[in-house]
Amino acid sequence: MTALASTTTDLPFTPNPLSDVLGAEVTGFDVRDLRPGPAIDAVIRALREAQVLVFRNQSLTPRELVTFTRLFGPPIFHVLTQFLLPEQPEIYVISNIEDDGKKLGNAYEGLNWHTDLLGRGTKTQFTVLYGLEVPKAGVVTKFASMYKAYEALPEARKRELAGLTAVYSYEVQFNKRLAKLNAMGVNHDYTPLTAEQLVVARERHPAPIVDTNPYNGRKWLHPQASGCAGVSGMSDEDGIKLVNEIVDYATSSRFRYDHPWRLHDLVMWDNRGLFHSAGDYDRATDRRLVHRCSIADPQPI
Repeated sequence: MTALASTTTDLPFTPNPLSDVLGAEVTGFDVRDLRPGPAIDAVIRALREAQVLVFRNQSLTPRELVTFTRLFGPPIFHVLTQFLLPEQPEIYVISNIEDDGKKLGNAYEGLNWHTDLLGRGTKTQFTVLYGLEVPKAGVVTKFASMYKAYEALPEARKRELAGLTAVYSYEVQFNKRLAKLNAMGVNHDYTPLTAEQLVVARERHPAPIVDTNPYNGRKWLHPQASGCAGVSGMSDEDGIKLVNEIVDYATSSRFRYDHPWRLHDLVMWDNRGLFHSAGDYDRATDRRLVHRCSIADPQPI
């Protein structure tokens, strides 16, 4: 593992690689010390290179977390409003904890490989997770580099995929996740989408199977099995089968870094060129509490 090439004098910390595939760790730095200006641009450059930055041992209130994320762009508010933090609705709560019978957050979030909120049309540029409680037995968030998966494809396969467009919606993603949880027989936190939520969730949005990051020109695989309703020019069955095959290939171990959580980790990633998936843990015996913020991308899908 080698140091990041984009490290500059404007970067107020030194990121150290976490794997040969992706990810970098930052220790001894308080993100509350960041201010608008060249330092933010340097952090974004480092993030786009490493794809995932892990800031260790942070100590943030909800307001401080939102202040940090707003340095990088405006927030995206999740469609599942029942899991938003009431006093800071920019924060989406992921948790299996109950307080006086009330669920603090969504205990079954992100179980499939995906990029955040693809089906809603507004591209999520960056995602931030802050671990307030971490299962003692351990839990991971899995990441896969879609840049490296694309670059490893045979040239003939690249030509086959060029120009193909998939169609996505959050409703499809939600229904697939709900069916999976019901099949698992778990007591989950999902209730049917309200009429107001369905207005947003039923919107359908196209995205190319092979995308190009406008910020660095790199091509990446951009299929999302969980929210895919089909591929243009193909039957729905064949299109969904193709997307599933690509996702299985692109999330294999050679393109991955699985992040083992520590208490008070702040994990930030660039959704372009990257897929992620939540690791499982024993929700009956262990506790997890994570605050998530999503930051909008000014570039269209």
